[in-house]
Amino acid sequence: MYGFTLIITLAVVGGVIAYIGDRLGMRIGRKKLTLFGLRPKHTSILVTIVTGVLIAAASIIVLSIASQDVRTALFNIREIQEELRGLQRDYAEMRAQRDAAQEELQEAESRLALVEESYAQITAELDLAVQSVEALKEERAFLEAEVAELAATAEQLSWLYDLVETAFGQIRSADIAFYASEVILTTVIEKGLTREEVRAALEGFLQEVDEVAYRRSARAGEGEPYRAIFLPPGVLDLVVEDVLLAPGDVIVRAVSEANSIPGVPVRLYLENFVDQMVFSRGTVLASSTWDPKGGVEIDLVILQLLNEANNAALNAGVALSPERRGAVLLPGGYFFDAIEASRSMQQPVEIRLVVAEDAWRSTSPILLSLEMVP
Repeated sequence: MYGFTLIITLAVVGGVIAYIGDRLGMRIGRKKLTLFGLRPKHTSILVTIVTGVLIAAASIIVLSIASQDVRTALFNIREIQEELRGLQRDYAEMRAQRDAAQEELQEAESRLALVEESYAQITAELDLAVQSVEALKEERAFLEAEVAELAATAEQLSWLYDLVETAFGQIRSADIAFYASEVILTTVIEKGLTREEVRAALEGFLQEVDEVAYRRSARAGEGEPYRAIFLPPGVLDLVVEDVLLAPGDVIVRAVSEANSIPGVPVRLYLENFVDQMVFSRGTVLASSTWDPKGGVEIDLVILQLLNEANNAALNAGVALSPERRGAVLLPGGYFFDAIEASRSMQQPVEIRLVVAEDAWRSTSPILLSLEMVP
């Protein structure tokens, strides 16, 4: 309605001005009036031009008076254009920010999906752990009942004493397949394995131990799970739980429980140690003083020190590789250099076997160096 009124007003104002101009031109033409010294015809044309200018000016003035938008368009068009360009730039920046926000939202949704998956996995492992604990409780109750039953029958076995005495005499005169506390084999169980993976690794390790014992003439009875070794029930389950609770990699060792002779199974127990650094570089594992005039060859002293160093490494829980019988290694060059140097020595020297580099329990064998200090 406002626009229609404005158009009518412009038409009326334009018509009035045109009418006035026409009448004025006709009067000037009839009376042949002149302006500024022009001819009447040219004066009439000038009046017509001025009338058109007045119509345009009147239209602009009326529009400016009647509409704030027209005034803004006429006098602030440059500022409006600048503001429009600024708004377009802001719009482009906002679109870029919106796209970046959408990408961040997608990344956050991906991370949330991973967290939910991890939570589900942890929940499943927790359920398995609860089930395992319940199973261990049941097994403990079963073992306690079995212990009570064994205690009840202990008195009935006293008549075997004489038989055991006879067998002991035979054992002392027989060959020994494994000595008491002898480390048969070791393995390293890495951190991060699941319960099933840990159990599978330990069962594979026991198969290797069984193979070593079988090659050394140990034998188990028919129907036993292994050919040459005997492991008390429940030991494997306890070791699995210890490995899962350990803060890092774990070294597991199979150790002979007592002296055993060929033809009988080797009774085992399992030791486990958390993998950590046990000897720093420069640690002296074994040392002894050798006197060139003492009548003992230097090579025998070095061999004795190697045995002491090996025992120290085993006592610290160092892994024993299946390819070697020892837990330490002294390169042959040190051995022969020491023998060569001993030929010109006249005074006693201290022989040291020193750890050549930082050694962890999983290091096998530990590399040694030999030092001779006057």
